[in-house]
Amino acid sequence: MQMDKLVAVISKRCRPSDRAVIAMSGGVDSTLVAAAVYRVMGERCVAVTVQSEMTAARDFTRAVEMAEHIGIEHHPLCIRMLENKEVRRNGEFRCYHCKRAIFDLMRIEYGDDTIIMDGTNMDDDPNRPGLKAARELNVFSPLKEAGLTKASVRKIARGEGLPNWNAPSESCLATRIQAGMPLSLERLEMVQTMESFFHARGVEVLRARHDNLMATVEHLPQDAEIINKHRDFFAVLIKRIGLRSYTFKEFGA
Repeated sequence: MQMDKLVAVISKRCRPSDRAVIAMSGGVDSTLVAAAVYRVMGERCVAVTVQSEMTAARDFTRAVEMAEHIGIEHHPLCIRMLENKEVRRNGEFRCYHCKRAIFDLMRIEYGDDTIIMDGTNMDDDPNRPGLKAARELNVFSPLKEAGLTKASVRKIARGEGLPNWNAPSESCLATRIQAGMPLSLERLEMVQTMESFFHARGVEVLRARHDNLMATVEHLPQDAEIINKHRDFFAVLIKRIGLRSYTFKEFGA
């Protein structure tokens, strides 16, 4: 079984005296890592989830729920990400500076001798700026070490009874703001307000982007009926939050 392989990889890396902290976003990858690490290390591990201006509220809630399901101890990792000027300027390497700040804080909070783990898998592009930060700080990626792809992770998670085994992949709110446009709390809150509007109406997967003038909402084809049904109400919403117009488009269109 591949879960046994994952557990073996973690057992090989972690000595009986070691402690570990898992960066747990609430997505299926980091949730499976948390479940496997908890099986190996028990109370010697803890899961942490970032709480920042760029974290969607429902993502944090999902992480709390997954930690409770597993039984692992869970802590919020509170960080004011917009105080980091390199993150705030939203340049090409924003993700590098963001991940670097997160892992640095984890190291400060949990100690130099604690093993930091994340949910990177074999399908993740090694050239992503965030993964560069992970390599620099010696973050351990059990899924990648075990050779597990995204599809394998979902299959194992389903077999292990993890409720989020088929949950859509998510990303932080900053990914909705075009590169080069400085991040601000107001801009990020606009994104969350728009996405929460449709989440509350049954749309699970969407991206609400904006340029301070126009909102562009990307959605799956099967959600077009819900989108169209609430179009007029959404028009009222965007004017209330300070945008002038909007458009809807299907992913990949």
